[in-house]
Amino acid sequence: MRERINKFIQKEKFHPSFIGFFINHNFLIRKSLRKSLKSNAGLLEGVLLDFGCGTKPYKFFFVACKEYIGVDYKIEGREEKQKDVDVFYDGKNIPFDNNKFDSILCTEVLEHVFNIDELLMEFNRVLKLNGKLIVTTPFMWEEHEMPYDFARYTTPALKYLYEKNGFKIIHNYQTGNAIEVLQQFKINYIKNILPEKTIFKHIILLPFTVYYNLKGVIMSWILPKDKKTYFNNVFLLEKCE
Repeated sequence: MRERINKFIQKEKFHPSFIGFFINHNFLIRKSLRKSLKSNAGLLEGVLLDFGCGTKPYKFFFVACKEYIGVDYKIEGREEKQKDVDVFYDGKNIPFDNNKFDSILCTEVLEHVFNIDELLMEFNRVLKLNGKLIVTTPFMWEEHEMPYDFARYTTPALKYLYEKNGFKIIHNYQTGNAIEVLQQFKINYIKNILPEKTIFKHIILLPFTVYYNLKGVIMSWILPKDKKTYFNNVFLLEKCE
């Protein structure tokens, strides 16, 4: 029973359903990130590298891929039991030959990378010419997986970094909006001031989660959108050199 509950919680964490609306305190940010990945998944095919794969929560979206290989850090802000890794990364070299992969997926990872240029050069090395890459990075989000949270990047900064390291930008867009960000951060505030790892925390947080999730959804539907404040940057890239 405990294993089934843990699987359900893990699913709702990354793929929030109607039930997740009531219990997932990250509902607002996760729903928009999930939508962006699902809508772009068909653009990746062949042999895919999921870099920073964690538990591979989005693997089943990528049905066009004939092989799915997960790579992650050996030491990071998450415990090893929270990962489903095929090959570990040493922080310098992705342990595969040049031009190995047709596609790369990298979700919510670059903020944890200090040597970002070196990593992007490694992406370029292991990706085939004209291979596709989907990268998502948080912009408005709290510090997490400490002490391995190093940066937040604006859209122009990411464009510069990707183009500098041999990638052509096919398209990019932002997930979420200012209203959703504000409501999400209200939930985060309540979560962060409550005692850690107690059933009391989850009980007290529950009504705030429901209230601010509902407020975020309704208000962002009714009011004009402000996209200058957002959750994540999503880039679809292509290796051009």
